[in-house]
Amino acid sequence: MPRTAKPADPTDREIYEIHRRFIAVMEGERLSSISDETKAHYLRVLRSLTEKLAVPGKPLSEIVGEMMSEAAPLLFQAMQR
Repeated sequence: MPRTAKPADPTDREIYEIHRRFIAVMEGERLSSISDETKAHYLRVLRSLTEKLAVPGKPLSEIVGEMMSEAAPLLFQAMQR
């Protein structure tokens, strides 16, 4: 469940703030400027990351390794455009 108040820990608070900034940026003009194909790839990666983060006790190092494997082909495709 999302927090209703900012965390007290400075690092946690910074993460909280950058998440809010990310949402504001994406909901602003950025989202409307992305192609449908890129949105589909982005959604696939974001959905996968969110599902992995939701698994209680799953180490972040394991999540990062899995995400690198999943996202690498999409990143290479984007670089070749």
